[in-house]
Amino acid sequence: MCGIFGVFGNRFNQSHKREIALRAIARLDHRGPDAWGIYSAPLVTLGHTRLSIVDVTYGHQPMTTDHTVISYNGEIYNHIELREELQSLGVQFNTRCDTEVILRLYEHKGTAAFAQLNGQFSIILWDKQQQKLILARDRLGIRPLYVLSWQDTLFVSSEMKAFDGIDGFTRQLSPSQLFEHALLWNTLSNGTIYDSIHSVESGTFEEYFADGRQHVQRYYQIGEQWQSQFRHTDFDSAKRDFQELLADSVRLRLRSDVPVGAYLSGGIDSTVIAHIVQQQTGHEFSTFSVAFADDELDESYYQQLASREIGSSHKAIKVTRADIEANLAKTIQHTERPIFRTAPVPLHLLSKTVQQNGIKVVLTGEGADEILFGYDTFKELKILDQWRRSGDSGQAAQHIKELYPHLAHYADPKQFGLMKMYYEGFLNEYDNELVGLNIRLNNNKIIANYFNKDWELSFDKEALLEKLKSTLPADYDNWSLLQKNSFLEIKTLLQGYLLSSQGDRMAMSHSIEGRFPFLDHRVIEMAFALPDEFKLNGFDQKHLLKECYKHSIPEEITRRPKRPYMAPDLVAFFDANGHLTEMAESLLSPQTISDYGLFDPTMVSRFLRKFSKGVPENTGYRDNMIFIFMLTSQLCQYWIKHTENVYPDYQKCTVDITDDGNALR
Repeated sequence: MCGIFGVFGNRFNQSHKREIALRAIARLDHRGPDAWGIYSAPLVTLGHTRLSIVDVTYGHQPMTTDHTVISYNGEIYNHIELREELQSLGVQFNTRCDTEVILRLYEHKGTAAFAQLNGQFSIILWDKQQQKLILARDRLGIRPLYVLSWQDTLFVSSEMKAFDGIDGFTRQLSPSQLFEHALLWNTLSNGTIYDSIHSVESGTFEEYFADGRQHVQRYYQIGEQWQSQFRHTDFDSAKRDFQELLADSVRLRLRSDVPVGAYLSGGIDSTVIAHIVQQQTGHEFSTFSVAFADDELDESYYQQLASREIGSSHKAIKVTRADIEANLAKTIQHTERPIFRTAPVPLHLLSKTVQQNGIKVVLTGEGADEILFGYDTFKELKILDQWRRSGDSGQAAQHIKELYPHLAHYADPKQFGLMKMYYEGFLNEYDNELVGLNIRLNNNKIIANYFNKDWELSFDKEALLEKLKSTLPADYDNWSLLQKNSFLEIKTLLQGYLLSSQGDRMAMSHSIEGRFPFLDHRVIEMAFALPDEFKLNGFDQKHLLKECYKHSIPEEITRRPKRPYMAPDLVAFFDANGHLTEMAESLLSPQTISDYGLFDPTMVSRFLRKFSKGVPENTGYRDNMIFIFMLTSQLCQYWIKHTENVYPDYQKCTVDITDDGNALR
């Protein structure tokens, strides 16, 4: 993995663009501490920070040919097969790295090359002949790519903090986009929470020409490729094909010139991936886990059980409430956006342990819940559908209560009637385009009450629905209720939070590359094509996955109830007497709230008074969400106002090409 940066335009002269790029990649050094590189030409400058994983000796970037320059972040897992295909056509190679494969494939096939890549990537390409800059992002948006249009110049980066080194530019939070992020845990389409900055959409490339023309094109949409290729009506054949496909996905993701490890959460997804790794490698490998001092959050027993069964060399870190509080600020410096729970903080700490153990690459189980109906929202929708059809509200409400044993307010008998009334409100709207998002929106819209009153923000579901429709696949209306929910979970929770705030940013905060076998596009397409009952059989979530591996991993893991990964939230920022920690008190004081301008001081103070006598151990979802969102939004403002001075290390530039460098280096 790497950090990439680009400047495109005539507003700044060549030497100034080069200096901007050097300041930018200094801010991206955590993404690639092994080497830096710069390509500088009159119209464009590209920068690169390298985390060397494939062809460690010769894979430096930016990489150039006579016609093309590339600065690229990610991995192309099928680069060997693509190389062989190109060699059969007479293409000559100078390195073993996947970067050169992208270059040669683009020169042979143009932008059609992106659809042939099986990987996770963000790419900046400079086409010298056509005088155009091309930005491309992988199918799932696993690797980030941001674009700032400012002063008639285009700036491109792996992370938005790199823009802070541009003379005269300061990031500004967008009220409407921040609210949308609060509602969905993501911003729809290509938005970010900052004005003038957008994200290249997943499965999309953008072209910017020297004459000012622009072009955006989608080359992949989730769910549009599955109809004909992966149809299964027989469960046994589906099991066989799914196992073969997942095994091949792991095989490709084990390609590396450095050691590969794996994360073990204690759940079935990561255990299956680690089991396949052990099968394919045949030797001991490193696994890593997060344990908690809070017993109710700790899954150490299952993590150790999985490790013993697999035979891995296992290391776990134990995270306390004090660790959460002490590391939240640094975590938000890396997420560059607010979060809603503290779960990313332990993963920030875990990646440090991985780095200290000499591992650069880890495989994880992300994606299985979204594509195989692992979340309780899928059961929730099924219950609501049965509720509406049968009219039996008592049994349906009892089923929903049983879904969430970890939520204190659902366990309270006094709340049962209120909970039933709450869900009855969704019976006439759960099957619109928003499906499972309706409940998330209803829970999260309360945050509007706390925003700065001058913003005049209000929840407009119809406007949000119209914006969502523009992102949907062409035949979305023909999908089942659960398929729709799968798509939306991928586009919101997975892409906007799990792969970014909790994924890429936390791993790369300590130069660790995460790889996700369940998110191979072939695995996703097959999962979408499977009948719903293969994935949610009755109320048995991820039924296919459990049946595939029930003889390979411990039954205690395959049959244990789904448990969300959680860390101490609000409780980590108060002492036993209801006093805020120093950091939280400073950021949430009326004066700082007023100075930063995001929230209403009166509403924030009123909220905090609820905990003046101490924080209940069973604090509910909404209170945790509101507190963590407000605190981390304040931290976003803090990092904007306290941008660190970062200075280039010119000794790290192993590639320094001026003008038209015409040789691979």
